[in-house]
Amino acid sequence: MEVFFLMMSMWLVVAVALGLRRPKGLGGTALRARLDAVYGEPHELSRVTPVAFPEADHEFYDRARQGLEAKGYTWLADVEDLTLSRIYPQNRTFMRLFVDAGRMIRANAYHLHPRGVVVSLLQLVQLYPRHLRVIELCSEIGGQFVVTSNTHGVDRLEPPPEAKVERMPLQSKLLDVVARHENRITEMLREHPERTPTSFETFEEVLASIARAHVVMARHRQKVGGLSRDELERLKGRPLTASEEAFLREVQSREPG
Repeated sequence: MEVFFLMMSMWLVVAVALGLRRPKGLGGTALRARLDAVYGEPHELSRVTPVAFPEADHEFYDRARQGLEAKGYTWLADVEDLTLSRIYPQNRTFMRLFVDAGRMIRANAYHLHPRGVVVSLLQLVQLYPRHLRVIELCSEIGGQFVVTSNTHGVDRLEPPPEAKVERMPLQSKLLDVVARHENRITEMLREHPERTPTSFETFEEVLASIARAHVVMARHRQKVGGLSRDELERLKGRPLTASEEAFLREVQSREPG
């Protein structure tokens, strides 16, 4: 859910792959500090122009706009998450925001090119792709966030209970992701006709929805102590070793270690 969720998933892969051996800056305390920074305050989103991001795949953004507008979606704005950019200055990106014709779906397209020495090493051993071109659609229905995206295999953090997330393969076509999300919404409303979808009429209402999603995710991260045992065991693919138990305790502790 949103670019900051994927960025934290990326850093989790980095920390777990290398941090369990405790190199400087990649231990459990460092991971918890980043989790707290990402989820500890409201995010500041600001309108931007694509020329401020020369490394971005502008053709991808343009294809996303053309494809979504052909489906009746309306482009609202290009925005940067300034809070996230302050935490990850090497990985600045921008999101292109849309709403569908029925004003029940907000869509988000962004190109994430993870950079930095550690991430580059992980990419060399194919633990993380060099480029992520993400399409994400979100609807709020009856207090739940229904999310569909092409982030299967790279989105490692579990979403909060209030979010129903379906992750399709990275190579999924834009219109396939759109069709799947629209079908999910139709199915949900048929099963629960009493639930009312939130309407996104303006740019400000889309930003308010993103802010609500952030609050839900932040509360969930606090509840699980930043990182849960289940998440770490799924990432390792086995029960935790003694050193990994120590790493998890370090992440879940609020005291500096």
